[in-house]
Amino acid sequence: MPSVKLTLLNSLARIDEDELSFSSLGKGRVTLQSARNKNVRAQLTIDTTIADTIMFDISRAFIKVRFPGFRTTIGKAKVSWGEGFFYNAGDVIFGDTASIGDMSAEELRDEARWLTSAYIPLGTYSFIEPILLVPGLNLSELMQDQDDSIPSTADTSAGGRVVARVKGIKIEGGYLYRGIEQQHKPYLSFQGHLFLDWHLSSSLSIPHYSPVISDLKQSFKISWGLFHLQSFISGDIVSFRLEGLVKPHASWKEKDAEEYGLMLYPEIAWSPGKSLTFLFRSVVSPIDCSALITTGMYWNIYEGLKILNFLSVQAGETTDIYGWRKPGGIAFSSGFQFIY
Repeated sequence: MPSVKLTLLNSLARIDEDELSFSSLGKGRVTLQSARNKNVRAQLTIDTTIADTIMFDISRAFIKVRFPGFRTTIGKAKVSWGEGFFYNAGDVIFGDTASIGDMSAEELRDEARWLTSAYIPLGTYSFIEPILLVPGLNLSELMQDQDDSIPSTADTSAGGRVVARVKGIKIEGGYLYRGIEQQHKPYLSFQGHLFLDWHLSSSLSIPHYSPVISDLKQSFKISWGLFHLQSFISGDIVSFRLEGLVKPHASWKEKDAEEYGLMLYPEIAWSPGKSLTFLFRSVVSPIDCSALITTGMYWNIYEGLKILNFLSVQAGETTDIYGWRKPGGIAFSSGFQFIY
């Protein structure tokens, strides 16, 4: 049975120091899933952005098949390596930082890639996952007979990961060769629980030709995170999340538009009942003391229907990563989301 998710918003945002923009935007997602065979799962998801013009995207188009002893996936599917809700140094496929394009989204890392992968279990919590990322065809360029419309085999990426659980700690290690960048990307990730849920990931980028120690130092990065969900007798639920991204050899002094050595992501969500959620999220640059702050609420007033209200503010100077006087320094959006 198909499912549809429709989000319609009115947004007010400052585009420069003296001018505001008022606009309407709609987003739709149609998902078709198979339910005929327990050993085969297929999904097709169509996303659309609706304004004066309409844009379409196929965000999911995959088939997953269960064979004796292993499972395989082919098509455009979500893949998640490493650990992290916003920062994830172990994500050598999509990058260490989630997009800030929609900070009101329930899931900030929702990327998918064309892939062929296998899931080979080694035990209850252990498995091996080899992966092949083949570039897709640019059909519009192909129809115009452009010379670079067919991707080269050198652009192919491939690798794999091994996941195991040792004394309650999830240990994940993997490697990806990125053909377009001609880089080797190993990573290591840990996840566990000690009073709080915690995770730690690190990765490195090694050029295929003539690796230089200074380049290796610059590419080394570490992400970490803490998460706790607390339920109260009153029925209230509060969750706390704090994540960070550390680049030891990036800049640790305030400079104009520089990549800094430390970034933070705090988040608090409070649900005083089953139908209402208040959310606070922020991307913080502690070195230049700037931040992108998003706060708002979801109100599930009727079954399937949510009322959305969100306010985003950039705190900082013009020369900081985030600044009050920059485009989008303040923005407010309000509307409905309906799932049917």
